Amino acid sequence: MERVTDDPRVAEAAAREGIKSFVSAPLISEGGVNGVLVVANRTERRFSRADAEFLRAMGGQLGMAIQNAILFERAERKNRELAALVTAGKAVTSSLNLDDVLSKSLDAVIEIAHVDATEVWLLEGQELALKCQRGVCREAFAERVRFPIGEGFPGIVAQTQTPMLVHNLASDPRLVRKRLVQVGFQTFCALPLRYQDRLVGVMAVAAFSPDALDRPGDVRLLEAIGERISVAIVNAELHGQVQDAATLHERERIAREMHDGMAQLLGYINTQSMAVKRLLANEQMADAHAELTKMEEITRDLYADVREGILGLRTAARANEGLLPALREYVQHYTDMSHVAVALRVSPDAEGMRPAPSVEIQLMRIIQEALTNVRKHARATSADVQFERLGSRMRVTIADNGQGFDTARSTALGWPRFGIQTMRERAESVGGTLSIETEHGRGTRVVVDLPVLQQEAIGQTS
Repeated sequence: MERVTDDPRVAEAAAREGIKSFVSAPLISEGGVNGVLVVANRTERRFSRADAEFLRAMGGQLGMAIQNAILFERAERKNRELAALVTAGKAVTSSLNLDDVLSKSLDAVIEIAHVDATEVWLLEGQELALKCQRGVCREAFAERVRFPIGEGFPGIVAQTQTPMLVHNLASDPRLVRKRLVQVGFQTFCALPLRYQDRLVGVMAVAAFSPDALDRPGDVRLLEAIGERISVAIVNAELHGQVQDAATLHERERIAREMHDGMAQLLGYINTQSMAVKRLLANEQMADAHAELTKMEEITRDLYADVREGILGLRTAARANEGLLPALREYVQHYTDMSHVAVALRVSPDAEGMRPAPSVEIQLMRIIQEALTNVRKHARATSADVQFERLGSRMRVTIADNGQGFDTARSTALGWPRFGIQTMRERAESVGGTLSIETEHGRGTRVVVDLPVLQQEAIGQTS
């Protein structure tokens, strides 16, 4: 087209720019048109056929270059999305503690989506409760910490179970938390967190920029991350249920052990009391005094056993806090009670290993049983509890500087009364092994090898 002004579609724009003539050619690649190449002139000019052919050839080259650039950009975007999903995947699988999972996952979302804040709401009955918030302006987000289904952006998304994206937050009448606008947020996106067909919560992100999340695929990427967070939430819930069940089972087992042990000792004391009465009636004072001394020693041991049992129950109740925190508290109380100095040592490579909940509970009871033996039988002044890593397994060693014993003679005498058989059964019940290394006069080492569930700090809390 040589006289632009003859075409009413472009006459106004051409007149504004002073264009008198132009020639155009399509940008073609693989049979499709990617755009148009235009050469314009502010003076009247008659373009030749050679000019048109040249532009057509250039259009073909540019069309191919544009197509390649589009494909490259798609590949780059796909690579970024895959890298983002890998980052989010690492965050959601880094722990089985729900608070820890959400904190790490939301920090990853802020970095991946280039937003300024993010939050997760969990479904509790007919309400959403704010479970975790990361990023800036936390006070503004905490203006409301609960929403009924259907109220506010989180509640509406929970009701419709479809994503919501707002770029002009101040003008949206559905906004409830006005402080978000006051501190400068303009973009807000919320999307449902679903596991299979069940709604578990809502994830939301917010940004100061009105242009945030405006690239193709941004919301889709958040949905993909949300799917992984949903699975992590359900896994954390199941982990908590398993841990609670295991803790309850262990508390019942400890209670039975306390009851059985106390029943035997109290029965013995009752028998001895009757014997002392007969000795006193026969005026056998020396023999009566000797029997009372034995009863005093047994009563003292029974009192110590009861205190240890109560301490074990308290430790089992705190199992959700992690193995090492619970063990450190137990060791401190044990040292104060028994006057045997216990040192807890964890090698750096063992810090990165986390047993399954059932393994943690059995390991704690093995350590408690071993330390009970130290108090009652070893005549030791100190003991060490050491954690170390052996490939995919964990080795725990409980060693004391006591008198040791002859394993052959102790077995013949029924050594399981010291708890060795119980400890071995506990280890084997979770796929582990237990061995005893001892020599008379040179102390005792109880060595436990156990499987490990995943890479995670022992006793990690949030």
